[in-house]
Amino acid sequence: MNNKLNFKQTILAGLMAAVAAAIINVILFFIFHAVGILSDTIFIQPNTPLNVVPIIISSLVPTLIASMVFFLFEKFTKNGFKIFTIVSIILMVLSFLNPFLGIPGITIGYALVLDVMHIVVVAALLYFINRAKKSN
Repeated sequence: MNNKLNFKQTILAGLMAAVAAAIINVILFFIFHAVGILSDTIFIQPNTPLNVVPIIISSLVPTLIASMVFFLFEKFTKNGFKIFTIVSIILMVLSFLNPFLGIPGITIGYALVLDVMHIVVVAALLYFINRAKKSN
């Protein structure tokens, strides 16, 4: 895995990760909404319950931005993937607090589902970047 990815390879891996994360998170949204863990009585934004559009946007945009950040780590450091993995995991763990602290009246189940969606995004990104590095 000593070969560095170029910008096109990095963006392609990021795009595949973003699409995979969005699809998985949309499926999770509908499953957990159907069983009542994600309810329309908790508002993510003022007077607006969570729907599928923010799930898609929150899966796509950060993943594509993170893939560009990975490219910078890859370009300017010797161990870009290792550093990126460590930073990604630290940021993911810190993001676990966001639902609990940032959403008034949230239930533990609701917050845990949102945390699982965070894990999906990071896991998809690391998987597709690692796969691109191995095939390079």
